[in-house]
Amino acid sequence: MSSLVAEEGRMTSRPPSGYQIRKVHPALGNLQRYTLNKPLTFRCATCRRTNMSTSVVTVSGDWSRLLCNGCYRQQVAPQLRTIPTPSSAKPAGQAQPETHRSASPLPRDMVWLAALHRSIAEGKQLSPSERELHRRRAGEPSSIAAIRYAELLVDVEVRMAQVNGSATAEELAVTREELALRREEAVHAFRAACHARIQQASDGSFKEQVEAAVIREVAPHAFDKAFAKALRRRGMRVDALQPPTADVWMWLQMAEKRAVELPAEVKRLRKLDRADFTREAVAEVNRWECDQAMAHPAVAEQWAECTEEIVTELVRARQSLETDLSGGRGEGVVPRLRRAGEAYARGSTRCLEAQLVVADLRAQASQTHRARNVPKARVDAAAEAQMAVRESDPALARQVDRALEEHRNSCPKRSRGERHADCASLIARVVRSRLQPLDLPGNTQSESRESTARSIAAEETPEPSTGEARAALQQGALELTFICPELRKQVPIEVARVVGVVDISYSDAGRFGFAWVTEHGEVGTGVDRAVNAHDAWLHAACRTVLDLGGELTSVYVICRDQRAVSVLRFVLDKRLVPEALGFAVSERTRDLLRSLIPRPGKVFVSADNCPEPHAGPAAARRLGFAVLRSRRESRGAQTVKLLADQISDELRALAEAAAPQPPQQIGAAQRTLGNTDAGEIRWAIAVGRAQIAGRWCALPDGLTAPPTDRKRIRMRVDHLGEADHARQTESNAEVRRLGDRWELHGVSWPQDLLPGTLIFLRWCPEDELFLASTDLLPRPQRLDDLTYRHRYDIRMVVRENAPGADQESGTPDLSDTGWVLRTLRKLGHLSSDGSATLAEAALVSNCLELGLPAHRASRIPSAVRDLIRDRRVVRVRGSLDRSGLPSFPPRAGQQRAGLLRFTPTVVDLASTQKQRKDGSASRRDHWVDGFVRRLPAGAHASPEQIEAHREAMRAARVVDRPLPDGFTYVRRHRRRTR
Repeated sequence: MSSLVAEEGRMTSRPPSGYQIRKVHPALGNLQRYTLNKPLTFRCATCRRTNMSTSVVTVSGDWSRLLCNGCYRQQVAPQLRTIPTPSSAKPAGQAQPETHRSASPLPRDMVWLAALHRSIAEGKQLSPSERELHRRRAGEPSSIAAIRYAELLVDVEVRMAQVNGSATAEELAVTREELALRREEAVHAFRAACHARIQQASDGSFKEQVEAAVIREVAPHAFDKAFAKALRRRGMRVDALQPPTADVWMWLQMAEKRAVELPAEVKRLRKLDRADFTREAVAEVNRWECDQAMAHPAVAEQWAECTEEIVTELVRARQSLETDLSGGRGEGVVPRLRRAGEAYARGSTRCLEAQLVVADLRAQASQTHRARNVPKARVDAAAEAQMAVRESDPALARQVDRALEEHRNSCPKRSRGERHADCASLIARVVRSRLQPLDLPGNTQSESRESTARSIAAEETPEPSTGEARAALQQGALELTFICPELRKQVPIEVARVVGVVDISYSDAGRFGFAWVTEHGEVGTGVDRAVNAHDAWLHAACRTVLDLGGELTSVYVICRDQRAVSVLRFVLDKRLVPEALGFAVSERTRDLLRSLIPRPGKVFVSADNCPEPHAGPAAARRLGFAVLRSRRESRGAQTVKLLADQISDELRALAEAAAPQPPQQIGAAQRTLGNTDAGEIRWAIAVGRAQIAGRWCALPDGLTAPPTDRKRIRMRVDHLGEADHARQTESNAEVRRLGDRWELHGVSWPQDLLPGTLIFLRWCPEDELFLASTDLLPRPQRLDDLTYRHRYDIRMVVRENAPGADQESGTPDLSDTGWVLRTLRKLGHLSSDGSATLAEAALVSNCLELGLPAHRASRIPSAVRDLIRDRRVVRVRGSLDRSGLPSFPPRAGQQRAGLLRFTPTVVDLASTQKQRKDGSASRRDHWVDGFVRRLPAGAHASPEQIEAHREAMRAARVVDRPLPDGFTYVRRHRRRTR
């Protein structure tokens, strides 16, 4: 086989160099057929398909215009009917079979390409011409489909070898696996290239003006009428504004102004419904002749649409014969099974080729659509339409201009120099609200009412700090995220400090490769054997937990197998590995599950079923595929390392581009880096519930000599108690780097440490010991029914002790007043004294954002009145700046707005320490209200105390919540003096 391709675009009168004419056939009109000494690769001048054959046909003696045999037969068929049969020829009814009969109803070049791909998979050496042919045809739909054809033919041989008990089955299975890997890689690359072409064609510089988008939403009927008129003036129709999604091949022919007359058989096939075409396709792949009508590109969409039905029918036929063979029924089953397997190979190949051809046609259509300047014409027509609507409705034009000016002054995109086209929905909502009073029938004082509407809108327009406005502002900032946002909501980042995505590539031979990635660019890989695909997923997830989290870090692992996730959750919850797991697993996987049980760090697992693309799963899938394939390549390890470095850089760049801000609930005083004394670094942090429960601690930013990642280091916490008695806890923590942040994981905090408590830390870079301590208050203080004896950050306390904070996950079970207080304390603007302020107009939307059920939204105003009556919340008159930040007292030049303000109540308690030092201090008998007390490690509340807690909750008329594990309830009692 040769690698030379006939040159196009230049008329030549002789064959390409190196080719000799062996036979000259009789000429038919301007068509001349030749037989060459070796196969020639060329592109047909009529159907534009690439062919390889020793038989070529020239048009008017031009060797740059060659026809394939199918097009040649279609053009000369009318002439052959009028040519008399030579006397030496046999009658038509006894026609001789062709000398080179095709072995399958596939084009001959695809059969040859399949043989080439199989030779490469088997490690055979190709001739120079064969290598050149393989290189030139790489990436074409027919070449990729040929890989599938070779793979399925080898699969047929594997099945036959297993039936016959041949020892070659295992060797053939290795070849099949290699072909499958090559086919998956080629298909993924081809589809990615088509998607890139479509994106390049759609991501043009022609963007619709924001004015036109606003008017389209506010006055759709008038705008559509003017838009259609503007298109007609340009000689265009509305349905021609987008690239076609059906019958793309015919659209391309018409767009390029080609006079195409489809053969009658092709026209008939295009008119068939799915069931009839499926029957035609199944019959075609069971024949031995290649039907040119079924291979025509105009029928590719029918093949692609009926792929599932065709493949299902062929698989059903093969499985029926396999059942007969296993049951020992029927004679001659083995030959029929081979033919059924070959038919399935041909059908699956034709379907795959059709799917790739359709993808390529749609990419061509997008590029052609862009080349015809349709996007520019659409934008120009929209601009003309909005000008026409403006002229017909001046009041609408004034409101649109005013809303646009206000939005440009307040939108965050103004500082970044971005366009406001994605904010059209938000602007249109404002315009509609202002136009309502102007559209009343019988309006005789439009101008006065318009001024009244402006003043009302200025007072009642919600500020951009609401959840609805924030969502609208972010609609134009959608980016490729690391994982699905819904998965991110399931486990807060403050709880699981490391988030990893794992994916596998599993082969039929039982070997699998896996890879995990984190959003900060950490990667890990491995190869092992598994009993089945679920076992491989479970094995990879366990390895990911151990590699990512070690023994101390809390991790959040995401994979795509729901059954593996269910098993892992059960084992982590019950702390045991049952004998039956729902599917067979290897002993190696059971050992990994057992190693997770004593691990102190928390593990969260979720299944990723999101259909949208995300950076983490895509990177893990790509790396896992490369890991499995590297086992059969001489330089596979180096290839995997280069790919891992590339993926790590991409994920790091994505994390830096996202640049998430630290959570505001911690407050500005979270970290305070102090002066150094003899090289010692001092800083203070306020710990929250997530840090206490997750046993981690943040290190300050800007460390000039941070410790080594994954290094074990000692940490001692001195917790001062009453009478200056210090209780120490010491832990062997692990240093972890998460992006640009450094943290200590596995910290043993004191058991009575409260959220918001300030921790003062010291560390010398030359020492392997972190020293942490708390500082006693002059006298204890009570906040939120908690007694603080140590210095704390009031803002952190307000955030961390909001109602529902003690409910670990999911939507908290709160009363209406509890939802109001939770929203104020979680989302309100914090002052230095701990007071939280929020615009009253934004309260309901923010409650819904935190999870308030929608049917309870109407009860929020009454809950606010109850809180104001009880003096737990006050209503004040403040102001809002352009970004929606509230201020109290109001500031000059800002918009006035009604605010709700929550101020924490701090009660100073008598110093127990001084009373104990002063023996003459008197104490009176007093009543102590019931309270919840933490139990020692491993202890549990008795049923009587649980019931007493439930009765106390009902008596207080608050939402009934179960007593947390590890706590007990102390009844109201009288404390007597001694």
